[in-house]
Amino acid sequence: MKSRPLALAIVAGAVLTSFSDCGGSKTTAVPTPVTTPTPPPQAVHTDLGTTNFNVRAHGSSSFNVDFPPVGLLDVTATWPGSSGIAIYATDQSCPGFTEVASGACAILAKADASGVKPQKMSFQTATGKIYTIWTANNGSLTEPVTMNTGITTQGPIQQPPGAPTPTPNPSSTPRAYPTPFDLAPGPVAQVKAYIKSIDTGGFNYRPGEQNRDGNWVVHPGEFVVFDMTQRNGAGLICNWVKEPEWTLDDPDHLLKVKESNVPFFLRLIVEHKGHFELFGEIDGVRSNKLTVDSVANGN
Repeated sequence: MKSRPLALAIVAGAVLTSFSDCGGSKTTAVPTPVTTPTPPPQAVHTDLGTTNFNVRAHGSSSFNVDFPPVGLLDVTATWPGSSGIAIYATDQSCPGFTEVASGACAILAKADASGVKPQKMSFQTATGKIYTIWTANNGSLTEPVTMNTGITTQGPIQQPPGAPTPTPNPSSTPRAYPTPFDLAPGPVAQVKAYIKSIDTGGFNYRPGEQNRDGNWVVHPGEFVVFDMTQRNGAGLICNWVKEPEWTLDDPDHLLKVKESNVPFFLRLIVEHKGHFELFGEIDGVRSNKLTVDSVANGN
């Protein structure tokens, strides 16, 4: 075989080198290792998706960005008409657009300059946060809005952003749903109730919507899921002890309640027009009250 003589030559060379070094003062220089510097992470922009929805005249719409990675989140809103559209970003603890407009909620970013199209804003995100993006229509006509969100991070996103399931206290009874990461310690100091999703039919979803009176708007035939988020005194999403409870006031009997294996979720089918109210409670702490109007689509 051709490889064997080469191997013997290498061994022989090693022996000769060893003999030549014996008894002499000659030393073999050890090469200095060369360290290759690690390149700094590069800024990477990731498109988080596009949402299309209508915003009624003098009304507002909202959706959440759940637990994005640390980076610079950017939002762009476009629309075809002449109505004044404004966009705002807040922490998810803000209960409604009435509080945004009145200054009761801290605004992280906004784009509300009159006559500007499209509207663009950006803000820095932090670990373990949920953010709400609000859209307000200051015009007299309903506007179809296209909203694009993205984020710029140092290096690529390892995992796509998602909404983790809240984690109970370790001492409480184990739950059937997963525990993706540890939350901040309790006790619970504040609870936010909100619309998690609205399925208009066939798994077609739209953002939550408020009218000029601050009431949330749903339509007959929609499947609506309400959710709660609990925070401690520092405003961090935290562990809890007792399972959340919902209180629902449906005087017009317009709702059909569906079973849920996640106690945080209240799942409802809206069967006809009317009005209802609800709030949640976790560890004895009540959430904000949601007042909801069910109206015909297009009204």
